[in-house]
Order: sequence, then structure tokens, then C-alpha cells
Amino acid sequence: MNTSELLFNIIYTPGSVALLSPFVQSLLKWSDCGYQLIANGCDNNEQRLLRELADSDSRLQYLCLSDTKMISHSDALDKLQQDCNDEWFCAMDSDIFAQGPFLDAVAGAADGYNVITSCLPVWTTPGDATLKRAYKRLQGLHIRLANGLTIGCTYFALYRNADVSRARALNGVGFERYYWDKIPDRHQQTIRSLDAEKHDYDTAIVLNMLIIAGGGKVTYLPLDNLKHLGGLSSISKTTNTQFCRGFIDAFSIKWKHTLLTRPTMWLGDLLYGTRNIVERLSLREYINLAGRARRRAASALYFAAVLKALINSDKLPETPHLANTTVEKELEETAAILNKDYQA
Repeated sequence: MNTSELLFNIIYTPGSVALLSPFVQSLLKWSDCGYQLIANGCDNNEQRLLRELADSDSRLQYLCLSDTKMISHSDALDKLQQDCNDEWFCAMDSDIFAQGPFLDAVAGAADGYNVITSCLPVWTTPGDATLKRAYKRLQGLHIRLANGLTIGCTYFALYRNADVSRARALNGVGFERYYWDKIPDRHQQTIRSLDAEKHDYDTAIVLNMLIIAGGGKVTYLPLDNLKHLGGLSSISKTTNTQFCRGFIDAFSIKWKHTLLTRPTMWLGDLLYGTRNIVERLSLREYINLAGRARRRAASALYFAAVLKALINSDKLPETPHLANTTVEKELEETAAILNKDYQA
């Protein structure tokens, strides 16, 4: 792999450009590849910002995918891959920044894999990466199954382009999300053979599994020099910096330095996780889903406030209370990096 020939597609959605586009400078600094800055439903001002940024460096390109209505992430990936003529089709989330070189490990994995992925969000825990056998919802942060099969993610992804085109042509499946009953019968049989029958599948997961079933290999690389904030594709307009779902969360936050904080936050996940039951899931999975959604929302709210504070030269907000000191520390350390390196 010649990394200088790679072109990463970065999709920006309405309201995200001003805060997230400065991350491109860190990517340029620590790599030799190119980046295509893509407006997806962005207004005229945001499109102008992206065009001006693309004009500032020869390794940057600009593309307006849609200037009237935001299209789904999976449809955007389908369109971009269909138009790609390079050896590798590459995409990464807009809320990823670099703090050191990151492409050497990618190049080292290129000969052995058809799909290379990375960049779980900073708010995830080690337990999030593997989907428990009894759980039914296969979401984007589940990079492997309980049987050990790696299925990857789309936060940061490189696909051998010919393999994706072949898989899409043979199977009629692209990057879209799927519910089990919407997957064609012949593909259901293939997915069962991988021990992966679930209620629903997040973006690109079915495509990745069909590539694997066809003999391809998917990997996940822990790239320590890339940080993925996670959840900032749509920047929150609220002025609040502490995420709170209701009175139980408020109680847990109030007593965050006591032994009561973890059980009350768990109780909150139980209450709020089962409030709007749609799928038939186990109580344990409902609680797990609610806890992940809470960490994602709290982190996105926090980092939106951090970036706004840096632009306005204000004091950084307090780290959110998550009843998980490891994740809280990761958020705090990531904010410190941004405080040092972020340039709006």
C-alpha cells in the first residue's frame, strides 16, 4: 500500500463544520494521504467553509453530496464507493483527530486484509467491543462477535474497492443498516453460518459479513494516535454541559463522590432503558443499551461544549459524571489534548 495514494472521505452534516473541520489540520500533519471533505445537507456558509479549507491544501478535495437534504450515512457511503476508482475506498468520521502518525500500522495490515477498521469512540469500554452471545442488537461499536469473529466498524475504514464492488454486485447489499426480516433469505443462511443471527445490524455490518463469508478478512486496528470523540456528527445546540435524563441521574450526579453514585446510575439505566421498549430484548441488554447511549450522549454534549469553549477562549466545562472513572479519565485526557492542539 502506498499511503500517499489513499483518499479518505470525511462526511460533514449540518451544524458540524465550524467545530469539526479544524481536525483536518491534525490529519494532514500526521499523514501523507488525501482527504475529501464532503458536505451532506450543509448550508451555504458551511459549504463555503469546506471549499475554502479544501482550497488551502493540495491534499484536500471538496464534494457537495447534497445541498438540500441530508442523506443517510449508509446511502452516502454507497454513493461514494460507487464513484470510487481507487484501489482502496476509505472513509472516516468527522470527529476524529490525530496526535501522531497513524498510517504505518494501516499499511502494515494491507497485504493480509480486505477491510481495515479502527477508532472506537473515547467513551467506549473494553466490554463494548464484543457483542455478547445473548444480545440481539449488533451496533456500530461491536467490532467482534462472541465467537471471536472480527466484523469491524465504519468509524475509520479502508475497503479493497474491488472486493466491495464485487460483493455489492453479487449480493445486492451495500452499506445500509438491516433488520433481520429485511435480509434476503439466501443471506440469512450465510449469516447463520457465521453464528451471527441478530435482530438488527448497524451500518455496513451485513456487507462486512458477506465479504467474510466470501473469503475476505476484516480486522480492527487499535490506532492510539487517532482519537474519535463519537456522536458529534450533529452538534448539540443546548448550552448544558452535564447530560441528565431525569431525577435519578440528577441524584447520581449530586452524590458522585459517594458509594451511592454507581447503583443509582445503574437504576437510571434500568428505568430509562426500558421506558420505550420496541424490540423484545433481555433486561440486561436494555440496561446495557441505555448505559452506552448515556455515555455517548454525555460525551457528545461535553466535547461540543469543550470545542465551543476553545473557540471562544472560555474555561473548559467540567468532565461529565458517568459513574465510570476510567471513561471519565479518558474524556478528561482527550479534552486536555484538544486544549493543547485544537486550532479553530
